[in-house]
Amino acid sequence: MTPEDADRLGEAAAEAVRAASGTLRLLDCGEVLEALEAEGHFAEADAAFVEDARALLPGLLAAHPDLAALQSRAGKPLYHAPQLLSRTYADILDRQDSPLLLLAEEIRANSRDYPRPVPVELFEGPPFNLAPGDVARALAAMDAAPEYGDIRSVNTASGAVYLFSTRHLEPGYAVFLARREESWAMNP
Repeated sequence: MTPEDADRLGEAAAEAVRAASGTLRLLDCGEVLEALEAEGHFAEADAAFVEDARALLPGLLAAHPDLAALQSRAGKPLYHAPQLLSRTYADILDRQDSPLLLLAEEIRANSRDYPRPVPVELFEGPPFNLAPGDVARALAAMDAAPEYGDIRSVNTASGAVYLFSTRHLEPGYAVFLARREESWAMNP
């Protein structure tokens, strides 16, 4: 493969990652190659060229200034275009198949970074899109698992449920914040 071929491959791969990011998807190297094959980029290439592309692709993607990689839960790099898909959203997409981890990490991040408890309904809308039953099952499973022992809930006077992490929020402060959030919602 010539340097010009490698440059073209890098740009085509970056475009495939941008297209995926625009539709809220992450791609690994294999999926980038599949996208390039589907677009006909290897239609006239021999097997050696495709193998060279497979070998060069991780480095080309990692070096591209418009792309970012995250280490997936499965241990492989996943690529996205930060201008179209933020790192936070990419992390959420990577955890979609593990509702317990998805909820726990989002609850912990909100407790740590903002600090605030989150309403349980947060997980029923985008970008999480979990069914209420799935959220309830995940929370019940978290109650039984010691690694999620820091995840707690607080009920407000109206019956709203807020979730927080005791790693980052004191229970009394979480109750105060949940009540304050509820009062703001009731008194716009």
